[in-house]
Amino acid sequence: MNALSDFELLQGCIAGRRRSWNAFVERFTRYVYYLIRLTAQKHATEFGPEETADLHNDLFLALMEDDCRRLRAYRGDNGCSVRSWVRIITIRRCLDALRKRRKLVSLDARDEDGPRGPTLVDDGPDPLEAMLQQADAERREQLEELTDGLSESDRLLLEMIYVRKMSADAIAAVLRIKKGALYTRKTRLIKRLRKLATEAGLTDP
Repeated sequence: MNALSDFELLQGCIAGRRRSWNAFVERFTRYVYYLIRLTAQKHATEFGPEETADLHNDLFLALMEDDCRRLRAYRGDNGCSVRSWVRIITIRRCLDALRKRRKLVSLDARDEDGPRGPTLVDDGPDPLEAMLQQADAERREQLEELTDGLSESDRLLLEMIYVRKMSADAIAAVLRIKKGALYTRKTRLIKRLRKLATEAGLTDP
């Protein structure tokens, strides 16, 4: 099984081959644990041993759910390797776990005079945010639906910028790319969203 590529192992998992699944889990287990710890560190926190193990186990269980629906969703778009795809899914689940954890913290416990949280990737005017602010409820909902056609990596980038409001340094660290490449990806992504929004009649050309 070690001679098989990541994609061949994934296909074996989809076909229901137990040996392929065991090899897939063995191949990516250490990587997933590493990503869980790294994501926590980038957000100035940590997951305890039990929580880390739960995240690891939940991730692989999720990949098996609904007849391996998530595994079947892998397309390898834009040169995204299976390893990169696993990284994206793992980071998203870690961010979800952090979000749920923070929901348990009372807003009253925040120090209003304390330092502000992470900022957007840049401080300049953003065309996507402008569209969201100008759109009414129905148009905003339609615009958000446009993201369904994006790749996992693009949706993750949008989440980190507009939902998590992470800084450029934090995003670049999570994605393991340079800040220059990050700005390029963001610019291309916004252009694509604007094109999709225009085609859907949500904004002027």
